Amino acid sequence: MSKAAESAYKQIRERLIDGTYPPGTKLNESELSKLCGVSRTPIREALRRLASDYFVSIEPNRGAFVIDWKSDDIADIFELRALLEGFAARRAAQRAKDEHLELMQSIVDEIDQISSADEEDSMNNFLELNRRFHDLIFEASGSLRLSEIIARIVQQAVVVRTAAQFTLADMQRSNLYHRELLQAFRLGDSVLAETMMRSHILAAAGRYQDAYFSAQSKSKSTKKKSK
Repeated sequence: MSKAAESAYKQIRERLIDGTYPPGTKLNESELSKLCGVSRTPIREALRRLASDYFVSIEPNRGAFVIDWKSDDIADIFELRALLEGFAARRAAQRAKDEHLELMQSIVDEIDQISSADEEDSMNNFLELNRRFHDLIFEASGSLRLSEIIARIVQQAVVVRTAAQFTLADMQRSNLYHRELLQAFRLGDSVLAETMMRSHILAAAGRYQDAYFSAQSKSKSTKKKSK
């Protein structure tokens, strides 16, 4: 991917995550070209990558549209993630080294700090720390192939947008699961680790569905009023 396309990809992806472009929105190449400061060729390349990441769908003779997830789609993705990450947590409980546990502890402590203060960069910090915590679990599991498969799923829009909608209270609840997972790893309890991870992921699924369909309902209501 060219530098121009990479830049466009990041800019468009950020707007897809923060809801600037709601589900169902048609993405106009000319407008995106002006927004990103690149020609339409890099925009097309960026959109193809976003399509492969399941952020958008490209329809022949119609263009690119922000994917409108259905309830069953969301349930399927989170259930698959729960199964795979649950398995990774089970493996990590058996294989995690002291350095993994120490790094996880420091991340849990950092999340506690940022989730107790309503600061402008709290969300971005949480997203990065949360990603690092889960990456450490994948690393501790000792399976490169498993890590690659999970990473592909975790990067999907429906998953990324979940954490991006978290409130400070959601961050705190999420970190409670992190603490329980860390305790399971310290005990070497693979069954507990898998159970906690599955609960953690499925709780996020419920949070996402509530926020997603609430936003959809408000959007439709606003459109009706404007007509």
